[in-house]
Amino acid sequence: MRVALLSTIEAIADAGGDPQGFLPVAGRSVVQHQVEFALFMGCEKIACHAVGLPRELIELQHLVESYGARFQIIHNARALSGIVKAADELLVMADGLLVDQKLAANAVGDRPGILVFPAEEGVAAGYERIDRDYAWAGLMLVRGSAVEHLADLSPDADPVSGLLRIALQAKTLAKPMKKGTLASPDWGIVRSDAEAKNFEQNWLQKNVNSAPFYAPLLALSDRAAIHLAARSPMPRLGRIGSYLVAAALGGLAGIGGLIGYGAAGFLLAGASYTAWQLGRSASAVDAIGRSGSAKWTKLSSGLAVCLDALLVALVWMASPYFDRVTATLAAATALLVMRLGVYLPIRGWKILLSDRALLAMGLAISASFGEIAVVLQIITIVSLMAICIDSTRIGITRA
Repeated sequence: MRVALLSTIEAIADAGGDPQGFLPVAGRSVVQHQVEFALFMGCEKIACHAVGLPRELIELQHLVESYGARFQIIHNARALSGIVKAADELLVMADGLLVDQKLAANAVGDRPGILVFPAEEGVAAGYERIDRDYAWAGLMLVRGSAVEHLADLSPDADPVSGLLRIALQAKTLAKPMKKGTLASPDWGIVRSDAEAKNFEQNWLQKNVNSAPFYAPLLALSDRAAIHLAARSPMPRLGRIGSYLVAAALGGLAGIGGLIGYGAAGFLLAGASYTAWQLGRSASAVDAIGRSGSAKWTKLSSGLAVCLDALLVALVWMASPYFDRVTATLAAATALLVMRLGVYLPIRGWKILLSDRALLAMGLAISASFGEIAVVLQIITIVSLMAICIDSTRIGITRA
């Protein structure tokens, strides 16, 4: 069995009082990120060294138990003996450590070991020196039998530091981290509110691609989602809520088209796309530091296809009877061209091809003048011309 040991003993460096493990980063506390990593690593029990019974840890206990694992708060090193058996593996994380799940899992591997940085670089970055050559990277996997030796330490000894000393005395294998890890936003120890904000900003810049402002509606929805999701205590609810709102607005758009309010239907479809974009950006924020979720990616992609189909249906319903086939074919062609252009390695302007809310607003205006088919044909021609010019420039079309 694999067991994890976390700690929330250290206080925030620039404020004092509250544990640094409770600092928020990308919508979740540092210790929640650690708990999620422990679950990702297959830990069936998670022990957290803490003072008292903080509300934050009680909430984490419910989260862990919802995954079928066990969460226990301990107040001293000797309490570990009732949780960890000699045959177990113990995953130990330093207080305040934040890591990317996949990177950390690959570094830990399946064998006991202490993850280390070169001493000079590691100490300069605030990591604990363990010998002449190395500094502890804040993560290690040790045998459960190491817990038995905690009884030799004083009752008030810190279990994380104690286990590190015991592992070093047992000559546990040192596993050097890949070069450049310290400079990346995927690994760090957060000790202050300023460090938490800096870590969050670096994570967002790396993992969430915000649209540029020449795609205005996409840019605004991206930034709104990042701002809200990064500060929300429950970012997953924000994501689910956004997708539900997108579906509801899409349904209203369809009803609007059916009863003859084509322009209103297009505007509602645009709002539905904006809600979908909010959900997608919230998903990106929620996935930071995690291994990702194929289920949510498929849901988001499927909803985007449904919204494209909704636009085509609205074009059919909003077009004059004699022009429906032409307009519908023009809508399908325009959307296919836009989807193709997004995947081509052309300039950054191609993000405009993804801004369906902007397209829906244009169609709402054209519906008011009864020229939907002509507008769609113009959009398709302009998009193809831009794609061809840019593709020729970078040599995509050369034999």
